[in-house]
This record gives sequence, structure tokens and C-alpha cells, in this order.
Amino acid sequence: MLILQKGQQNELVLNINNNSRKDFSGYTLTFVHILSQEEKTYLIDTSNNSEYGENDRYCEIVLNLQNPGQDLNYEGQYQLEIFGNGIDKVFTSMVRLIGTTEKGNDYISYASPDEDNSNYIYIQD
Repeated sequence: MLILQKGQQNELVLNINNNSRKDFSGYTLTFVHILSQEEKTYLIDTSNNSEYGENDRYCEIVLNLQNPGQDLNYEGQYQLEIFGNGIDKVFTSMVRLIGTTEKGNDYISYASPDEDNSNYIYIQD
């Protein structure tokens, strides 16, 4: 499981790279929140050194969640799928987003005491 920080720049070190597939000009990262099923997609350009770096064994993807509209909306667990050139699935994993609570929403949060398998339930006031 990968851990991401909400509202921050995150570096993902993954065991995928362009050495096996030189024709990948970019990667599409698709996050689906487990509870709400909200989907968010990020495009990574492999020619942009500030977003992507690689060596023979792994790659580093920089995911910037600091910009307005770029952050994932909910804390908790996400299903991550990464596609090369938007069509070839090259990686899949679970991601846990941790950080500050959502701002501007009045709600009551109930969380399971089991931190590794917690479910978040939001009840709007």
C-alpha cells in the first residue's frame, strides 16, 4: 500500500519504467476513492523531469497535490491504476491518503478503530 499526504507534493517510487516500453510518452494515474467511488485522473509526461524520472530498476513520479483543484478530495483508501499512454495498464495498487481533514464541510466522522482496515463514514449536519 502506498501512502500519500493530502495537499502536498508526493513522490511515488514504483517498479515501472520506460526501459521496457520506450514508446510510452506518458502515464495516466487514475485514483478511485473506495467509499465514495469518486474518480480523479492525473497525467504524467515522461519527458518532463519535474514530473518523472527513471533508472534501470524503478521510476519516480512526482504527484503535486498542492495546486487548487489538484488535491484528492477525501482522505482514506483509493484504488490506483497506472496506464502507459492511457491504454496499457502497467501498475495497480491501493493508496491511503492521510493529512488534514476536509475544510468547509460540517460533518461527523466515524472511523473504525482498526487503522489498517478502516472505513470512514461521513454524516452531513
